[in-house]
Amino acid sequence: MRFNLHRLMSPFENLMLNLGNLSRLSRWRKANSKLPFNDFYLSKWDYQKRFVLYEFLLANQNLNEPVQYLEFGVAAGRSFKWWVENNRHSDSRFYGFDTFTGLPEDWNVFKAGAMSTGGVLPDVNDDRAQFLKGLFQDSLPEFLKSFQIKNRLIIHLDADLYSSTLYVLTMLHPLLKKDDILIFDEFAVPQSEFLAFTNFVQAYRFEYEVLAAANNYMFVAMKVK
Repeated sequence: MRFNLHRLMSPFENLMLNLGNLSRLSRWRKANSKLPFNDFYLSKWDYQKRFVLYEFLLANQNLNEPVQYLEFGVAAGRSFKWWVENNRHSDSRFYGFDTFTGLPEDWNVFKAGAMSTGGVLPDVNDDRAQFLKGLFQDSLPEFLKSFQIKNRLIIHLDADLYSSTLYVLTMLHPLLKKDDILIFDEFAVPQSEFLAFTNFVQAYRFEYEVLAAANNYMFVAMKVK
């Protein structure tokens, strides 16, 4: 610090951090390679693989039963709609959290405001579904004041950002119980969802089982131990 090391290293900080976390991700992938559902190594990106993963979870984890589904990062609602349409139990409830005005901060090549729906909520005609508009830091604490756990939780993390993902995980940690499901949508981005999850696991000594991975670990599903 005495010699102001930051002046020399600042141009390389992000590169070194990314390489370090990419190495940690590679090690994590190697340790979690023997899964009942895994397409590694897939040579071509396939968006539809997320729905194949959902179908696997639905059948393999008996998710046709009553669930409480919370999705963080809804955007146009394609994943949200899939779960509403494929879990038809009348006691299930679905909650979608998003600003609907795009990312609140820059993320990778995307600038703040990217992926906005212009404030328009997804068209979901189902009384079991509800959308909560705004930053998670504003909407989630209010939601949790009255939220009661009645069924198995499915937590879908699709906020992209490190800050948003870590915030949601830490807020929901007291609610998570054995066999609840976590789904990540950009897990293989080393400085974002992966880093948030890794920090969360270390801080809370969180125990989990990896169930499935698709698109080279970009989509990852886990179960709480």
